[in-house]
Amino acid sequence: MRRADVAALTELMAAAEVVDQTDERYDEDDVAEHFLSGLIDLDADTRLVWDGGELIGYAEVFGQRQVREVHSIWLGGTVHPDRRRRGLGRQLLRWQLDRAEQLHGQRHPAVAANLMCDVTETNVGLAALARVEGLEEVRFWFEMRRVLDNPDLPLPPVPVLQDLRIEAFEPARDEEVRQAHNTVFDGHFGSTERDPDEWKGYFTGSRNFRPDLSLLALTDDQSAAIAGYLLAYVYEVDVLATGRKEVYIGQLGTMPSFRGRGVGSALLLTGLATWSGAGHQDAYLGVDAANETGALGLYERAGFTVDKRSTSWGRTLAGRV
Repeated sequence: MRRADVAALTELMAAAEVVDQTDERYDEDDVAEHFLSGLIDLDADTRLVWDGGELIGYAEVFGQRQVREVHSIWLGGTVHPDRRRRGLGRQLLRWQLDRAEQLHGQRHPAVAANLMCDVTETNVGLAALARVEGLEEVRFWFEMRRVLDNPDLPLPPVPVLQDLRIEAFEPARDEEVRQAHNTVFDGHFGSTERDPDEWKGYFTGSRNFRPDLSLLALTDDQSAAIAGYLLAYVYEVDVLATGRKEVYIGQLGTMPSFRGRGVGSALLLTGLATWSGAGHQDAYLGVDAANETGALGLYERAGFTVDKRSTSWGRTLAGRV
């Protein structure tokens, strides 16, 4: 992958989306932000396949920079729909698996590693390829939607919090939120410490992050300590494609010492009410189907329903003593 390849890669992704229907859309700025952020070693961890001047396939390997108990390495890519069933996808996946094993040995060989690719339920070809290459279903995910402009689906009232208040996200507190996020997601599947570079690259530094739509739950005293947070994103390429103003909830968390007090519910319902009042029509989020924190029930009570399903197919590598 090179900077000059951004337009061709964007075009390839758009062609694949027409067939795969993943609801994952990217414009050139999105592709550039992802690949040219400095967080991916383009020489080692990307491959593009050309037929003359036409880009017909790509693959990437993204490994976590820091780990807790397990090193998660994600595999992404696609083949142009007109060039499938010719063995190219298999070659790319085999390269990814080999490279992922190398990356694990270079970064975190002492711990186990999960090599995973996410496959939406609509992409049956990729699921079949993963199975043929010996990958197994590791985790299941729901993409959930909440319609905000249907009068027949009124929003639940926002609960009142005791000794806490909900306020707009404050950029000056971004580092505190990063540290809170690392605490909140300790122990979650695939979670790791997010260092400042990753946080800026893929979270609050993303071009799609909307601080004006994001929220903080704070203690109602002089310390104003962070009890929880909700980070929201707007993907303009999706808004253009669907014709509907969508908000994506990327991260929602409650600090351990404040759990059981309705903080997550208050953040979520405050967000929905605020966005609806501002003319947004849909809210989306992704959730681990096996999440043990009760997140799925929280979203269902707020009126979210499953819009799409996906599966992480993977392979586990043992750590080396």
